[in-house]
Amino acid sequence: MATATPTRPAASSAASRSRTDAVRPFATLAGMVVVLAAVAVARPLFLRLDNLSAVAVDATVLVVMAVGLSVLMAMRGLDLSIAATADLAGYLAAKALLDGHGTTAAVLAALAIGLLVGLVNGALSAYVGLPAIVATLGTNLLVTAVALVVSDSGTPQQLFTAPIELVKPVLVLGSDSWGPVRLLVLLAVVVVAAAWFATTRTVWGRRQQLVDASTRAARLSGTPVRGVFASGFVVSGLLAALGGLMLTARTGLAVPGSAQPFLLDAFTAVYLGATASPRGRISVLWTVVGALFVSALANGLVLLGLGAPWRYGLNGALILLALALGVLRRRGTR
Repeated sequence: MATATPTRPAASSAASRSRTDAVRPFATLAGMVVVLAAVAVARPLFLRLDNLSAVAVDATVLVVMAVGLSVLMAMRGLDLSIAATADLAGYLAAKALLDGHGTTAAVLAALAIGLLVGLVNGALSAYVGLPAIVATLGTNLLVTAVALVVSDSGTPQQLFTAPIELVKPVLVLGSDSWGPVRLLVLLAVVVVAAAWFATTRTVWGRRQQLVDASTRAARLSGTPVRGVFASGFVVSGLLAALGGLMLTARTGLAVPGSAQPFLLDAFTAVYLGATASPRGRISVLWTVVGALFVSALANGLVLLGLGAPWRYGLNGALILLALALGVLRRRGTR
């Protein structure tokens, strides 16, 4: 019995689809490069070494917070409380310093807030069964209320006007360098490296990937799904708190609300990184790429004389574009 051979148009169509599938993963990354190149053409100052160094320092807080969020979102979780957590953690750290409790107590106070918020979010979402968006929205409001009470409705804590012996270690972290590299950048690199190792080279990381792939399969394999899912909220909370501490160190000021812009920026970084990833999945390193792009774009808008409305508008558009590209990409692979 003779077998039918594929026609040339069908073979050509298959080859065309194959080429499209090979190029599609890099479309988002190419788009990022084009946007930044356009900013550089409009404002050559953008590519100066001192400006790029400033972008790297500005990106550190966003990188740390976005990486924590990406660990959770890789398991299909969500955390709307990261900005409020960063605000409260940074404020309590600054207050501890100014009250003379020392740097160790300040750092521990900040991380304790992140741990507590992460545990509450994890318990509500993983064990009580509340949708993550509802649980973390409620936590966000509660943490914001606590920050307003603790700060007496927003009274700032100013480190740069305090006696230097009280605040020196934190201000050193925010302003000094190790050789040519700022300490904040080194800290962000350490956090990224630790998160990458934890998510790709450990048993916990393999369990995290299994939970993302199939909750039912994870349960059948003996993976403690609820515990692994809850741990994602803890990581998100801890890194949000660390981000708040870094923001306080960088600005020398702690005031409730200062970390709120990082919520939208962090989601934008995670979604853009996932869309730019060749596998189309959320990962630590690609989230860093997204965070660097968001920070560079914000810097470029400032150099172009465009204010906050443009930044928020573009971030919203980028999130919608990333989601749309993700949907189209999944359809194309079916």
